[in-house]
Amino acid sequence: MAQTKYGHLKKDIPKFKDYGPGAYRQGTEMNGKFFGYDLNVRYGTFYNSGRQLPYQTQVCDYDQIMIFMGADTYDLGYLGAQIDFCIGEDKEKHRITTSQAVSIPKGLPYGPITIGPMEDRFILMQVAIAPTVKVKPTLKDKPEGPYAAWRFAKYSENFEELAFIRNGPWHYGPLNPDTNDGYITNINAKGFEYNMSYESMNKAPYRFTPAPDQPHVHPYTEFLIFIGCDCDNLNEFPAEVEACWGDEMEAHLITKPTVAIQPKGTPHCPVRVLKQDKPWIFIVLRPWGHGGDVYSGGEATAREGRR
Repeated sequence: MAQTKYGHLKKDIPKFKDYGPGAYRQGTEMNGKFFGYDLNVRYGTFYNSGRQLPYQTQVCDYDQIMIFMGADTYDLGYLGAQIDFCIGEDKEKHRITTSQAVSIPKGLPYGPITIGPMEDRFILMQVAIAPTVKVKPTLKDKPEGPYAAWRFAKYSENFEELAFIRNGPWHYGPLNPDTNDGYITNINAKGFEYNMSYESMNKAPYRFTPAPDQPHVHPYTEFLIFIGCDCDNLNEFPAEVEACWGDEMEAHLITKPTVAIQPKGTPHCPVRVLKQDKPWIFIVLRPWGHGGDVYSGGEATAREGRR
């Protein structure tokens, strides 16, 4: 499948590497140069519990979100670890024990972050609305605060416990009977525009969207991210996926961890999972939100009615 008109929109995720104790033991980073947008995404897994680098409270001049993702594709809410996460001027401490998204608007102090105990490895994805990650230490002499009260603390709304719904047959409606036997969640940030969904892909073949054999278009930019979820080998992508761009449905084969960029107004889809050996995770990232116009097959996004 040739890299022709739209080949530049398909990007292999950089190889994972070991960043050492206190950091990702398998991790990768995609910066603004990689994306061509003011966006930075890092994700990976940890081998051991303990305090995360840089071991301190810090502050950034951009919005960001951190998603603690369980890797059990039949129970995505299960994290397999306990994490203490400090946030705010008083270092309000929150305990995370299930898959969760933490919104960190620019200027809000956060950290330190401590993992432990850890029964199973998980994936941490950090999305910054900036081309590079730059942090500044702050509140160095202030001790950590007490644990936050249930749901009524100052920053409780910044911590979203993720709920997952089952992807059954006809999940997308009457034109698409497919099921991936997986589970899906939707994330909206607190304090800034941001939207993201991710789901487990437990079987193939499978087709996405309400009109699975037609392209569609959005009035916003989004990124489709195809990742493995074997925390012993995140370089692996155990599937073959066909992703298409343009009204002519130019097809490209995905066999590695990949980002498929969908610039605003660019026709894209079908996306078809042809086969797979093991489960994996599919992410739709909308870093600047969707303006309330998530794909529904309506006039704003569907191509079929314009053809």
